[in-house]
Amino acid sequence: MDNHATQSAEKLTKEEAYFIEPFFTNLDKNVFAAKYLPSEVLGALASRYSRSKKGVRRLFFDEYIKPILEPNLEPADRKSIREAEIMRKELVSFVDYLHEHGGWEAVVNSRRARDFFARWLAAYGDDSIAQMAGAHLFLENISIVATKYLEDFRIGFAPLEKSTRYVRFDEKIGGKWIYFIEPNLAKSKYGRDYVRLLNLLFSRYSKSIEPLLKYLKRKYPQEKDQSDRAYLETMNAKTYDVLRTYLPAATFTNVGFFGVGQAFEYVITKCLASPLVELRNLAKQAQTELKKVIPSMVERATSPRGKIYQRYVQSTEKNLEKLTQKLGFRVQGSGFSELVVELVEYDFDAEVKIVAALLYKYSNLSASEIKRRVEKLTTKERLEIIKTSVDRRQVRQHRLVRAFENTYYKFDIVANLGAYRDLHRHRMLTQERQRFTTELGFDVPQDLISAKLDKAYVDAAKKIDNFYRRVSRKYPEQAQYVVMLGNRIRWYQWENLRELGWEAELRTGPQGHPDYRIVEQEKVRLVAGVHPTLISALKFVDNKSYDLARRESEKRIDKRLGLV
Repeated sequence: MDNHATQSAEKLTKEEAYFIEPFFTNLDKNVFAAKYLPSEVLGALASRYSRSKKGVRRLFFDEYIKPILEPNLEPADRKSIREAEIMRKELVSFVDYLHEHGGWEAVVNSRRARDFFARWLAAYGDDSIAQMAGAHLFLENISIVATKYLEDFRIGFAPLEKSTRYVRFDEKIGGKWIYFIEPNLAKSKYGRDYVRLLNLLFSRYSKSIEPLLKYLKRKYPQEKDQSDRAYLETMNAKTYDVLRTYLPAATFTNVGFFGVGQAFEYVITKCLASPLVELRNLAKQAQTELKKVIPSMVERATSPRGKIYQRYVQSTEKNLEKLTQKLGFRVQGSGFSELVVELVEYDFDAEVKIVAALLYKYSNLSASEIKRRVEKLTTKERLEIIKTSVDRRQVRQHRLVRAFENTYYKFDIVANLGAYRDLHRHRMLTQERQRFTTELGFDVPQDLISAKLDKAYVDAAKKIDNFYRRVSRKYPEQAQYVVMLGNRIRWYQWENLRELGWEAELRTGPQGHPDYRIVEQEKVRLVAGVHPTLISALKFVDNKSYDLARRESEKRIDKRLGLV
């Protein structure tokens, strides 16, 4: 059995490689860092990256280099032709210079400079200084499992991942579907079944695209004010949103990170302690590439200090797992659970805390004295203060003021892995998940049922459940790779009211996926049950339901493009 672990990096011609080589730490590996590129360029690339099948190096050449080398101009446009020729010469000259001189890295990465920075970090508060240097790191053809672990690191770390809504995941590379073959499972007695079942998921995902798209087009005909482009984009997005439930957590994806040195060091250190081979390998590759751009910031991840920390992480997790089982806090999965959002914890005096915090900035009294006085105010007086703080909010981007961070809510959530993958991106909160599992059942999208395409999906989900239960007894971590995005998992969110407002107002918008819109709507409903006065501050939560998430957004794009 072919035990390939990663897809190959994209192929480039010699000319293409010459023009982009100075801007990346390598051109032939799936983990690499960016060099020299301005933040604005990297931001634009990352935005396109999440909606494209292309890797970031291919995108950079196609969208930034190629238009300069091969401008698409009419022969009569002489002025533009002259300007384009000047720009092409400047590009060639700049790239030639970087190849010849090596730019600033020839200085920064010299032994003398590295020794100096290492001594500086050791002598002058290393963690503080490590927060001031950053890098862009890209990891391509890695599993969804790996991205979730990497994105757990939320402080000083900003990720952007390939979307399941805008990208089809049914392509084959080298005749193989695009997923990670977990080495421990591949070598075990479960190896052949692992490959067979994941091939089954991708095959059925692929075969369902055209019939589902055909059904959806009948159900949602093109509207008069929709261009062909907008209609096709809307229907494709709807199709991929429905069918993503098939995709296993082993699916290959791309993710880009901007992070500060301290965050990268922490990520690498923690991942080197992971029981998953993929994460350990990615950590080693990431450190190799980051040493080329911020060497002093990531060196310590594999130092004696770093190894001590890795042993601490490994032993703590192992001992807590044993204790959890010993005390009976882990039971055999029952096999099915409905979508659940439970409000587990909240502050009984939340209203007093928020109102006191709203007034604190403008008072000269102590916090304790302000709180005592607020406790004596009437409900009407408190409501007036809260309303004053939010009355001028005209759009959701007008964030609630910081005072709304003074009360917290803890939600225990059961929803499908696809919804979790989207909501996991919110970083200004504390969240923890249980392992990906099939034991809580799976969601069957209504559109699959209506299109009479659900039978194959339900059959696949049952086969995956049976396989997961066999594998997870011996390989609980590795078994996560077979879990489908349609399988339900459990996690908690602990967030303050300000972040709840930001998340709920964003994620209940009409363009949102229905699976996570329901979760956010339920969270707001639960908080309204205990704090109706405070929840009135969340003015832009949308409780309606929508058939087509992208329809209105694509119409707005049409207007900007002048297509309608």
